[in-house]
Amino acid sequence: METPTTDASKATSWWQTLPGIITTVTAILTALTGLIVAINQTGWFGPRTPPVVTTSSAPPPSVPSAPAPPRSASPVPPPGPTSAVGLPALRDYRLGDVTFTIRQAEVAPRASEKDTLQVRLRLSNHQRTDANFWNSSLRLIVDGAPVAPAGGLNEVVPGQAAKDGDVTFVIPHGTTGATLTITHANDSTEIPLPLTAPP
Repeated sequence: METPTTDASKATSWWQTLPGIITTVTAILTALTGLIVAINQTGWFGPRTPPVVTTSSAPPPSVPSAPAPPRSASPVPPPGPTSAVGLPALRDYRLGDVTFTIRQAEVAPRASEKDTLQVRLRLSNHQRTDANFWNSSLRLIVDGAPVAPAGGLNEVVPGQAAKDGDVTFVIPHGTTGATLTITHANDSTEIPLPLTAPP
């Protein structure tokens, strides 16, 4: 025999099943949402959206500039025209066991009030030992005063050999004559040089 149900018992039964229904529906919706998101990421509903990459707007690294070349205190004048020096008829001078030979001489402008006299010499060593070929053996007499060379001639000539070298003198502009003196061991000689100022 069935027991008749009352309205109160029906209401209680309905409220007891409602949370279960809500929980079930929520679980189903969550599962469907996750499934749709997964399918969307695979490109099923359309092309995949590339990820957005952000770049920093930092300025490019600065490149250090090259340092400026140092400025010269006194500018070097450009080389000017040279004037050949007339060489004497006698060009070989025997001093002891060596012979000095004048091979060339020329005058060039150096500054507004100075010129440069450059003389190319050859030292022939007749002895078996070495001989010094240097500025200490050379002087230029200008207006009665000896002038030491301005260059760096300092060579050693082996025995039974010869070597060329350039000796440089700084002279006043317009000098028309000078005397080259050469000293070796206990011997010396004087060689007059007529000079012509460069144009």
